[in-house]
Amino acid sequence: MRSWTGIEIEAERERLEREAASILGYMLFEYSRLDMELGMMVVWADDGQQLDKLTTEYNQSNFNKKLRLLEKQAASKYATSLVGLTAHTRWLDEADRVRECRNKLVHGRWGIKPTTQQVVNVVGLPTSPKQEEFPYTIPALQAELDAVRSLRADLMALRKAWPL
Repeated sequence: MRSWTGIEIEAERERLEREAASILGYMLFEYSRLDMELGMMVVWADDGQQLDKLTTEYNQSNFNKKLRLLEKQAASKYATSLVGLTAHTRWLDEADRVRECRNKLVHGRWGIKPTTQQVVNVVGLPTSPKQEEFPYTIPALQAELDAVRSLRADLMALRKAWPL
């Protein structure tokens, strides 16, 4: 195991924090774009026949509520099309995984472990026995960002192939 000087530890902490902050910032942009695109998809269902009603109802809704609406709309529209329903279900499964990750990243706090090259997301109060730590390397955080970008692209493909 390598010995680190205090100066090296501080420099590495700053570097990791800067890289993590950049990736997390991009993730926030991607999450907000995904949320808006999902919202537009569900309110424009049936060629926007209920656009005003659904816009009013879902304008301030969280991502999960929009996912549940998509699930309901897809189940109704593709009740007789296993392929269409399966395409939506697969996308929804990945969207739920991304949503859970997003919730941890946004609602947790962050720490840096310079000597192990990790940034750590901590969820829960320090006094709670249920506090959890989720360590990430910079490449792992980048992979999460790439997953959100991929999910957005997949949503656009889903909208084209299997519109609501």
